[in-house]
Amino acid sequence: MHTLKKKTDILVAGAGIAGCAAAQELQDKEADYLLVEKNAEPGGLTRSISIGEAHFDYTGHYLHLAKFKSPAELPYAKQNNQDWRLIKRRSSVYMDGKLVPSPLQYNLYYVPGTKRERCITGFRNRPKIEKPSSFKEYLLSGFGHDICECFLLPYNEKIMACSLDKLSIDSVTRFFPAPDPEMIEKGYAREGANNDTGYNASFWYPARQGIGLLASGLASGLNSIQTCCPIEKIDISSKKVYTPLGEILYNRMLISLPLKRLCELTGDPYLLGLASALRHTRVFCLNLLVRCPAPECLGDSQWIYIPDKEMPFYRIGIYSHISSEMNPRDVSALYVETSVPDDQPLPVMTVLLDEIFLHLDRLGWVKREDCITISANWIGFAYVLFDHHRNINVNKIMDILKSHDIYPIGRYGLWDYISMEDTIISGIETARKFI
Repeated sequence: MHTLKKKTDILVAGAGIAGCAAAQELQDKEADYLLVEKNAEPGGLTRSISIGEAHFDYTGHYLHLAKFKSPAELPYAKQNNQDWRLIKRRSSVYMDGKLVPSPLQYNLYYVPGTKRERCITGFRNRPKIEKPSSFKEYLLSGFGHDICECFLLPYNEKIMACSLDKLSIDSVTRFFPAPDPEMIEKGYAREGANNDTGYNASFWYPARQGIGLLASGLASGLNSIQTCCPIEKIDISSKKVYTPLGEILYNRMLISLPLKRLCELTGDPYLLGLASALRHTRVFCLNLLVRCPAPECLGDSQWIYIPDKEMPFYRIGIYSHISSEMNPRDVSALYVETSVPDDQPLPVMTVLLDEIFLHLDRLGWVKREDCITISANWIGFAYVLFDHHRNINVNKIMDILKSHDIYPIGRYGLWDYISMEDTIISGIETARKFI
């Protein structure tokens, strides 16, 4: 669109996969809607980035399906299963110079040195906590002190950028299921990696185009979308939004912007107070195209967890081990992720890059001089933190917004930790209530 639509019944704010799915449902039912997006193209963080022959995602985004059997079944996504691959997870934990198959708790046989015996002893003598009050207590009572100390605590504290005793057990959903004692004992006693557990034991990924293929499908065919149109202010009383292209009046709004950002845009003192207590991480993602195959020491791992506190990154992923058709042959494509708390200044980019490459070189994984393409980006809202006040504050915010006909959708709008599949569903089901 070029001329901004000044008035609409339903304003959909944010053209990520939740907003596009909501707009598709509204369009399908012939509702009066307008979808606005700050970027030049839809897709949000699910877009892919192309730089010359290199193709990356904003960071590692894999499609985990629980309610639908395949990408072709996702509503409005317009996907062909022939363009996708169903992939079995191959992930590892880097520990004492060795790659241990993940989930580590079910592969204790491979834990190096004396840690192996300590892990199983700690598990067998784990503390009995009937009602854990924090994520940390949940892990300790489920897996024991040593499994937690060598991996579960340091890794999760790196990715969440905070102490796990500050997080409630609401952090523990289907993404971190309770331990299976029998599998832990089997994984300690015998060789042979146990890789078939957890919500992400298998996942879908495009053969060639990166995860942006999903975003493109959801955006395809929308006839009332305005890009390059960031929302600068929301007047919740007069139901008006202000953008650089002009003002828009609406009756109802579906919005996938981060809930904290939404509250800030309203300028409402009470909402601002509630939003100030919402916590999240920011993630620095470094995408690399390297002029040689991935080193043999990485095996065939698709991603590697790094619990070591001395290293600035918590995970690296190897696109080349997920889709060999995504980038040119005889090169490797990787991503490196670093997490930063929301209440600390962002590190200086050049300093952070130097530190990352220093450790990658020491590990023997990547040399800076071998990089053909280096692409870096900050994800301002990465992981939502379920601290002990999250539920109360979010519920209060949602009640106020609903009274003004504003309905958040998607992972960040709902201030939740949900899959791409659930994000799409949230947009569709919320839009359906309007029709």
